[in-house]
Amino acid sequence: QKPEKKYQKYDFASPRKFNRDRIKMLNGIFDNYSRVVGSRLNARLRTNCEVTVESVEEQHYYEFSNALSEGDVLALADVKIKDKDEEDPIMFYIGTSTALSMMDRMMGGEGAEEEDLPSDYAYTPLELRLYEDLAKDVIAMMDPSWENYLPINFSYSRTDINPTLNQILGLDETVIIVDLKLQFNNLSGRMSICLPGEVLTKIFAEISRENPGRRVSSEDNSEEIFDSLRESS
Repeated sequence: QKPEKKYQKYDFASPRKFNRDRIKMLNGIFDNYSRVVGSRLNARLRTNCEVTVESVEEQHYYEFSNALSEGDVLALADVKIKDKDEEDPIMFYIGTSTALSMMDRMMGGEGAEEEDLPSDYAYTPLELRLYEDLAKDVIAMMDPSWENYLPINFSYSRTDINPTLNQILGLDETVIIVDLKLQFNNLSGRMSICLPGEVLTKIFAEISRENPGRRVSSEDNSEEIFDSLRESS
């Protein structure tokens, strides 16, 4: 007996902002990013780290923020598209136990996973400094992942402690959540990247402007779909 296939419910009241082609493009970009950042972490932490893309999904910001707890920390990155600064930041989240293991390796340890870590664990000032150092590394690796489409600069802005108290974006704002799996020899963890919808809309508009072929191809495809719909009863 085949396992039952699960389907995600589509909310017709708030239709998707990004079509399948855009999500597919982002999958390709972050597949490339996972390889680049994996190589960087291998060198930085002196261990084998395999980074893979688990999912790229369109959500509302509250779905991302509700999953955070009081002890969590976010790294915020400023975005510059063709030398023009964007208002909304990109957010990077690394699970606490995973981040602590990575910090331990940075200090020369074996990166053993912390057992019985309390859910409201608060980073020490030294750990926050190491987290910032780590965040700057993973953020810097974003630039080359986009260069095949558009020159975009991502730069570390700040570390946000207890993000549950700060509303960085509107709760109903559309975002893309990229979930990455980090596989080490002795543990597996995850990193999530939250990309504001407004920033992505501007990026895709610039890509279409600089690559008319992509835009025409997309328009032709949509017209073909509408032709089929017109013939339906």
